[in-house]
Amino acid sequence: MPTNPFLDPEFLKCPFPMFKQLRETSRVMFLEQMGMYLITGYEEAREVLLNPDRFSSVINIPKRHSEAATKIVEEEGYGRGAPALQNADRPLHTAHRELVNETFRPKRIRQMSGYVDQIVEELIEDIKVKGGQADLVSDFSVPLPLIVIADQLGIPREKYRTFKAWSDAWLEGLGAEISEERMIHNARLVVEMQQYLAERIEERREETKDDILGDLTHAELDGKPVSVKTIMAIVEQLLVAGNETTTNGIAAGINLLASENGLHMRLKHEPELVKEFVEEVLRTEAPVQGLFRRAVANEVIGGVELPAGSTIMVHYGAANRDESRFDDADVFDLDRPKKGAHIAFGSGIHHCIGSELARVEMTAAFSAFTQRFSRLERLNEDVNYHPTFALRGLQLLNIRCVE
Repeated sequence: MPTNPFLDPEFLKCPFPMFKQLRETSRVMFLEQMGMYLITGYEEAREVLLNPDRFSSVINIPKRHSEAATKIVEEEGYGRGAPALQNADRPLHTAHRELVNETFRPKRIRQMSGYVDQIVEELIEDIKVKGGQADLVSDFSVPLPLIVIADQLGIPREKYRTFKAWSDAWLEGLGAEISEERMIHNARLVVEMQQYLAERIEERREETKDDILGDLTHAELDGKPVSVKTIMAIVEQLLVAGNETTTNGIAAGINLLASENGLHMRLKHEPELVKEFVEEVLRTEAPVQGLFRRAVANEVIGGVELPAGSTIMVHYGAANRDESRFDDADVFDLDRPKKGAHIAFGSGIHHCIGSELARVEMTAAFSAFTQRFSRLERLNEDVNYHPTFALRGLQLLNIRCVE
């Protein structure tokens, strides 16, 4: 059993009643066993997210990597944690964001809907070949976003299961307890990923291609070519963020459709509500439950004093169920007003650059399953989530798709 109560499997199944109790006690609370402050209130979360000069994104998460694991990545690969995008502050964050802004421009992403629909159809056809019964995590919600981000990066999509192993290794330990042996295993996978990416970057230097790797390889920062280490840090984040959030969100939504046939039937007869369904899935089942910040100076948030240097976890999942912001916050409501008010993708300058792509993929997935099938039946009675308090993702979702 984990020593951290926030990693207890039963707690992870439904952590929200506990967060509600914590919020009623104090919307900002110091968790001694984790050595950080937890923010569960919506307005308090927004205050931190919207003030990046007061709350830095450059932070070292305690106990995530051992010395031995870090040494492997530093000596055999390109190191860990080079500031980029989500873990960079201004002005570096702004410069990195500008390198990839065009790729993730909302208008361009929305034009990809037909391409995403085609991938969805191919994956559903594979499920039908299996008799309509599959683990919707490994057979659908994992490959869809990985294939899409691989295509955008210019990496062969048939390697998506390898990408997933790399992504998991890069993420594992974020809000989780893992052994020294596991840390070293993950470090070797991260090195493998970095070496693969370094080879692809070198190929782009010799031959330009119209993909993210090609764009970054021939871009400049401060009048100089972007370094391999910086490209690596940006691409690692895009690869991981480009699949993890969407994988978790799609699995959560399909689980809801399988558990509540009334929801499935309503979307089948009112397909225009799929976008509302996506937003409620993101609000109630935030795939990224929260990210971390560091107080630059002494601060007061929600009446609580935070010393300079304090580690803060802004808990998106808890804030998205704050009754002071959302009426009947624990109720899944397709007719809810203020649908875009949730912070599942963060807020402010670090708002997830891939949020529009995640929405396009989730919309395509839920539209296809509700239109192609009369109902979805969950075959595993119990559900288990990955053992991390920073992410919320189902490990397994055995579903029978009934036409």
